Amino acid sequence: MKSLYEVSAREVMNSSPDTVEKTSNIRKVRALMEEKGIRAVAVEHEGEYVGVISYRELIRRVQFASGDTKLEKVIHEAPEFEASDSLVDLAKLRINSGRKLLVNTENGNLNAVVGDQEFMNVSSRIKEFENYSTRNLVTHDLIEAFENDSVERARHQMLDNGISRIPVLDTDGGLTGILRSTDLLKILIEQQSPNPGGTSGKSLQDTQIAGGGEKESMSSIDVNEVMSRDPLSIEGFGPVKTAVQRMMEQDQTDILITDSGYPEAILTVKDLVDYISDQGQDDFVLVNLVGLEVDEEKAAVHDKIETQLKGSLGRKVDNPEEISMHVKKSEKDGKRHRYEIIAKFYTELGITSATVEEWDLMEAVDATLDEINVQVRKEKEKRSDHQA
Repeated sequence: MKSLYEVSAREVMNSSPDTVEKTSNIRKVRALMEEKGIRAVAVEHEGEYVGVISYRELIRRVQFASGDTKLEKVIHEAPEFEASDSLVDLAKLRINSGRKLLVNTENGNLNAVVGDQEFMNVSSRIKEFENYSTRNLVTHDLIEAFENDSVERARHQMLDNGISRIPVLDTDGGLTGILRSTDLLKILIEQQSPNPGGTSGKSLQDTQIAGGGEKESMSSIDVNEVMSRDPLSIEGFGPVKTAVQRMMEQDQTDILITDSGYPEAILTVKDLVDYISDQGQDDFVLVNLVGLEVDEEKAAVHDKIETQLKGSLGRKVDNPEEISMHVKKSEKDGKRHRYEIIAKFYTELGITSATVEEWDLMEAVDATLDEINVQVRKEKEKRSDHQA
């Protein structure tokens, strides 16, 4: 298992991606996205690469465009990467561009792509995610919808908050499904059938539910008519690697973290990409360890702190200055050591403290960093509420 720092784009990229022809109608593109569960697809014309089309452009075009809607009107230029780029470079390129699909081309031809599935695959085999807790990676502030909400309302929630999926609850607050942007494509249908030339009909603004009658707009369709039922979920927080493997087994790009069946947080491909991107940060933070004498223990603790500072904890603060850990070791029955860690984290939020006791040193360090992470998040939320 490799560190993410050792992985190159050549090891991640997909050299045989799905593509669509520029002359295809939008119905065919939509069907491919539904079948493959993808959010962006490369477009070619007579063997040459011409761009990428994503679900977001499709949905926006349907909502706001009038008149002819042809494929070329929703094609965009995708960010390009080199096979020699690092995994961190790929993650940064995706975040900075705001695009879901990265491409590698040569002489006008498409060589390979890197999208959701490729980031998922590599996340399942890098050592940083083997024992890293989902608590520090997931999105905690969920935007939710109810079964009887209109699709139009849910769609606006997604656009306004820059998200691609919403957990769906019943009237009792129980989790019953999830609505993804790709699910919205299921209700898009051309007013006219594709003509023999392969172009789309004149309008995509009418909607229809499979097996049902036509409805005039998204505002007249309930979320429960189009949502995905039986969303992938896992009870409680745990190793990221375990969650990612579940996602891959079920061919999903998201997993809900639940507490007694209620959705508490969500892990998505974006969270994985954000973490990988942050590993390129070069900010200097003073780490002060007291009470450890074995060099191997010091190195292991430093690695865990570094991972947190470059990941979830580091993303929550703007000016991390110092983190200190005082480790106290006591004996019990002359055989086992019990570790007490007193930690302080100095940032623009002030001093965040945590005290934890465990029988295993690394478990104590993990629990301490988790506690600091939770406290920092709560402090940020409290300050945001005061400023609102």
